[in-house]
Amino acid sequence: MLSRKALAVASLSTIVCSVAAGAGAEDAFKSSKFLTYPADAQTSYISSSVMMAGTIASKNALSQSRCIDDWAVKNGASGFQPIVEAMRKFPDYHPTAVIFAVLQKACGSFEYARK
Repeated sequence: MLSRKALAVASLSTIVCSVAAGAGAEDAFKSSKFLTYPADAQTSYISSSVMMAGTIASKNALSQSRCIDDWAVKNGASGFQPIVEAMRKFPDYHPTAVIFAVLQKACGSFEYARK
């Protein structure tokens, strides 16, 4: 079984590759396009992003990491509807930007002091 850290690294790699592959495209990847994907694909993408956010937070702010984990448990079964609804409101933004905005609103800023 993969550890949370290994899954987070794999997820980040997938996101980076996806963004890099689309960087040369004429139209940027937007939430409006994301919302045309099947629900299980949406949930998988959002889950990976939320997990990555929790991993980043765990290295910087444990209380934020716990908040993200609790938020994920509370909202995962619904397919992360708060994020999907935010994407409907902000269809021109990249899905990852919307995900992080929703998490930031729920659990605090991702701006950390440099160590």
